Parts: sequence; structure tokens; C-alpha cells
Amino acid sequence: MQDDFKVNRNMKNQYADFEENIRHKINSSLRVFINRLHANFPPHWHTDIEIIWAKEAPYKVICDNQSYYVDEGDILLICPAVIHEIFSISPGAKLYIQADFSKITVLKELNNVFRQMAPALHVKKSTCPPEIYDQLCDCINKIAKLYFGYIPSIHSVDGKGDVEESFIAFKELDSYDKLDIYSTLMQFISFCGKNMHLFQNSGSVSAAGNQQNNALLNDVCTFIAEHFTENLSLDKISHYAGFSKFYFEKIFTEYTGRTFYQYLQQIRINYAQTLLANSDLSITDIAYQSGFISSTAFTRAFKKSTGYPPSEFRMLNEDQHPIKGCPPGTA
Repeated sequence: MQDDFKVNRNMKNQYADFEENIRHKINSSLRVFINRLHANFPPHWHTDIEIIWAKEAPYKVICDNQSYYVDEGDILLICPAVIHEIFSISPGAKLYIQADFSKITVLKELNNVFRQMAPALHVKKSTCPPEIYDQLCDCINKIAKLYFGYIPSIHSVDGKGDVEESFIAFKELDSYDKLDIYSTLMQFISFCGKNMHLFQNSGSVSAAGNQQNNALLNDVCTFIAEHFTENLSLDKISHYAGFSKFYFEKIFTEYTGRTFYQYLQQIRINYAQTLLANSDLSITDIAYQSGFISSTAFTRAFKKSTGYPPSEFRMLNEDQHPIKGCPPGTA
């Protein structure tokens, strides 16, 4: 017990000095800002969704041990409670949107789509159908206009415009503007969910071809997202899908990039990550509520997936331990 106390104290000291300079609206859980810093951000997580639009330069993001190389023009949606680390490859502005959806998690459809997208959804400009990409960009621009009162200039000249943007950002949003922003974000997320097969595993046979199987497998993924805490098995799910378990395992792996049991375990881990924001729940309680048979099995699987044991992951919560960026090469 004494050793655990020392570990926790050291972890608190390690992250206590991190402070992220994020401009956000008064009395609002919404953040929209243009990051012109050529800086890296160490591992952290928060309960907000995070949308990053690479406007002027590429960057790299590691989410739960998965690397995303985001080219200029790409959009990355990072799901809530996902640990992520951001690397600035070259100088250039990026537009960020962060929004807290924890108050509307009663919408099971919203939770389901986050579980299926997790840890992140990468929209590549080079491969995304133009009409879909344009619609997503329209949503982001609408949010920025509602937030700032106009669509801010992404391109900066010697940092000009920062003072004005800072002043506007600290003004309080009108209640209906907040509602409009959340409404637009819901449209953005829903549109991403409906077209998820275009963004994930775009080179697979399933994503390129059999639309009927895609619709069925999407239904299966929704079923898993709603029943993941239960004792699900490959036999049970393949029967639900109406296929032999051997054929189902094949097309399911093509569609999701994971075997059924890998996918089920990741859904459980994704849910556990959201529960770790609640400091009143013990690791054992979280393990059982997430569908694991023991806290030992949960800790082993969680560390393998995220790179961190649950207790250390909890300490990386940005809400409890804010972070600040550091210049590339100094981290």
C-alpha cells in the first residue's frame, strides 16, 4: 500500500505542472481555436470529443497506440476518453474543436458511434469522396462562424490576429448559438457514422464491394455496442448475423480490421476509459462494469491496448492535470 502511495504521488508530481493554453468561451464547454504553435503535446485525454482540421501542415497523432499520419487538409476526430499524443511535423495552423458530450450520453446512438469510431476517425482528403469531404468542411466552418461570429482567417502573418481572436473567444456565447453548434456537431458525427465504411479499411474487399454485407455488419457492430457487457460469444454473434461462424469471422475481420474477440475487447476498453473519468469508481468496479471477468484481466488488456495501466491512465486526464505544448525535439 505504501509503494502504491509513492507511485501515485510521483505521478501527480510528474503531471501537476502541465498546463495547456486553450482559449474557451465563458460559461461554455465548447472550445474552438486555431493552433499556430509548432509544438508537441504529451500523452493526455479528456472527456471532450476533439476534431482537428490540418489546414496548413501535416501532423502525427498517436491514439491508444495507433498512429495517424494526418496530411494537410485531412480531418481527425478523436473520440472521448482516448489517450492521445500530438506531434507537429512542420509549422502551420490547425483548427481545433473540442466539445463536452457527457451531458447527453443518454443517447445510446451517440455512445455506439463513438465506440465504433474509437480511438479516432481519420478522414483523408485524398481518398474521401469530394461531396462528403465538402459537407464535413461546411460543418466545421459553420461551427467556427458561430463561435467567433465570423469564419476566422486560418493563415497568419507574423502571428497577427491572435489578440482579436482571443478577445472574441472570451465573449460569452448566446444560448442559441451553443445549441446551433451542438446541433451541427451532431450532424457532423452522424454523417461520419453513416459513412464510416468509407474512412475505415478503405482498401479492404468489404469496404470496396459488398454493400449488403456492410449494412449487416454495421448492424452487428451496433448490437455489440449495446450488449458488450454481456457474455457475448462468436457463436452467438454469428447466429445473430445469420452466417456460419467461420464465414462471419472472415467478413467481420475484413470490415473492422479486428477479429470478433479483439473488437469486443476494444469496445469494453473504450467504455472503461470513459468510466475512469469518475474518480469515485474503483478499478475493480470499472472492470466488472465494462464486461471483464476480473480486474487482473482488465488491467492486462487495458495496458496492452493503451500502453498504460488504468491507474496511470487516470492520472493523464487533462481535466485534472492540464497540459502544455512543448517545442518539437524538447519533449
